[in-house]
Amino acid sequence: MSDNNIGRIIAPYLERIQISLTDDHIDRLNALASAMLADPLYKSVSKILDLEEMALKHFLDSIAPMTFRLPVWKSRTIVDLGTGGGFPCLPLAVLLPESRFIAVDARQKSVEFVARMAEAVGLTNVSVKHSRIEDLGRDPLFREKADLVVCRALSSVRTLVEYAIPLVKTGGWAFFYKGPKLEEELSESVNAFLALEINEGDVEIYHLNDSELPFERNFVAIKKSRPVSDRYPRKCGIPASKPL
Repeated sequence: MSDNNIGRIIAPYLERIQISLTDDHIDRLNALASAMLADPLYKSVSKILDLEEMALKHFLDSIAPMTFRLPVWKSRTIVDLGTGGGFPCLPLAVLLPESRFIAVDARQKSVEFVARMAEAVGLTNVSVKHSRIEDLGRDPLFREKADLVVCRALSSVRTLVEYAIPLVKTGGWAFFYKGPKLEEELSESVNAFLALEINEGDVEIYHLNDSELPFERNFVAIKKSRPVSDRYPRKCGIPASKPL
């Protein structure tokens, strides 16, 4: 194994949360970080330029919820909404080579960047889609087709469910990376859960505190137990500007 900064930076935290990486995982993550920092468009998709900060806030953060041995990590088709610079899609794709990832973003430069990064490190299980999320949710090629939809640093829970749930097949999952204000966001999501027919028993909450990671992280896993009304998602811009 080559000397690897990313691996050294995140290793103590991964040990705490019992995630084991192979030498190949570490080498690919390091190659991914190097390719990103060398790409002239990286600064347009992320403000994090320091390697250590990138390792913790992008790479560690993306893979940290794999500490929870959940069925979502066995999903065959995983859609990353609002992928930005490719997080959590690219680090997850390194660790889940049997899953097929679709990185979605409304910005052409983001999907082009993610495609280049996947090609640079040989991630053949990653494809990209340039689209507004609301349009994707009404596209028969994508609606109710995903086994798992992930969202990180995108929006509030009540907006995310309108984005994600229409894309998830019945029996599949939506998984949101959230910060310390999750309880407040959930209390604001009652109407959205009713509209999308999400029952309390469909929602699972997971937590990692600042003794396990260098920051507090909450996660929401929502199982889709029934089809969604074709009223959702609403037209582009409405879920964010007028959340349910």
